Amino acid sequence: MLEHFSRWQRITLYVALGFWLAASLVSLGYGSAHIFGALGSFALCISFVVFLTDRFMVQEARRRWDSQILTQSRMMWRYFGRVEENDVNDPTPMPKLRDQITENFDDLLAAKAEEKAVETYKYELAFSVAGTLQWGFGGLLIGYLRGI
Repeated sequence: MLEHFSRWQRITLYVALGFWLAASLVSLGYGSAHIFGALGSFALCISFVVFLTDRFMVQEARRRWDSQILTQSRMMWRYFGRVEENDVNDPTPMPKLRDQITENFDDLLAAKAEEKAVETYKYELAFSVAGTLQWGFGGLLIGYLRGI
């Protein structure tokens, strides 16, 4: 979930999550409806930061993947053209070109597998729902718990 963040950004997010949890529990314990509800918006903000950062990084990965597909296609076109013409004057040796194509293809497969793994937003979604409910219905929950 946080693999696109630097070490310090992850620490900052964990501190923010810890603050949210502790402050939510304290405000719930003291029955402070306004603070409890406001902390829901804070949770939603954290969720948006994580979701949008992941979304942006996935788009960047797709852009690189698409670029690699075009490069791969050009390299294969060049390779097959050289095979058909039996071109010996080309400066790139055939084994080197074949190895580059193989390496790029392996990179493409790895990038596609990574893309599938990244596109699971279940934690961000759950945190967004919890934050929205806390923000919108936190006052009602506090009122119910206090018997108001």
